Amino acid sequence: MKKSVINWILVVCTLGLAYACYMSIYSDIAFDKKRAEREEIVKARLWEIRSAEEQYRMVYGWYCGTIDSLIDFVKNGKMIDRVVKEGELSDDQLEAGMTEREAVQKGIIKRDTIWVSAAERLGISCPDSLRYVPVGREGAEIQLRKKDAFNMKSNEWENLIEFRASMDDYMYGVDDKRVKNLKSALKKLHKNRADLFEDNADDLEGEWYGLRVGDLQDTGNKMAGNWD
Repeated sequence: MKKSVINWILVVCTLGLAYACYMSIYSDIAFDKKRAEREEIVKARLWEIRSAEEQYRMVYGWYCGTIDSLIDFVKNGKMIDRVVKEGELSDDQLEAGMTEREAVQKGIIKRDTIWVSAAERLGISCPDSLRYVPVGREGAEIQLRKKDAFNMKSNEWENLIEFRASMDDYMYGVDDKRVKNLKSALKKLHKNRADLFEDNADDLEGEWYGLRVGDLQDTGNKMAGNWD
């Protein structure tokens, strides 16, 4: 009788241990899946900002330094969609050596520039959303900074831009313990990490983790993501 009870206890303990192992593995898989889902959404938002910044630079010659100004550009800015040409040079005009520029000056050929809104050109339906981290902590904002730096290779001053979404924001509400463990693992690998902005000390360790496009410290970054 005693031996039978002990066997049952062992069976229950074994099942309990197996269940605990299963739940641990399942929880890790579920966390990794949730992280991947949220990071893809955040990356899409950061790429929207990057596209807006690139178009802003094409118009003005430099990057936009604040999210407010960038949103205003997307809302109200106009961009060239295409140039429509009307008229053609005749064979006689071509044989006479008339150029297309001369034909435009004489009104034989007309060009009409078609403009579209920056939002339409960029495919951004809600420009105000560019301000926010799209998942996680409600109301959390994308951090954006700009500065000029001297590029020793090109021997020129360059306009650098950097924008980022904090892991603490986009992973908010998932699993605090696993987020903390993830930070520790990333710290050892030196991945998804960056120095804090001087005016934005957002954790006690003096470090920052998350997704970032651009790099204020690297003139050769070329607006790349830190996950590339």
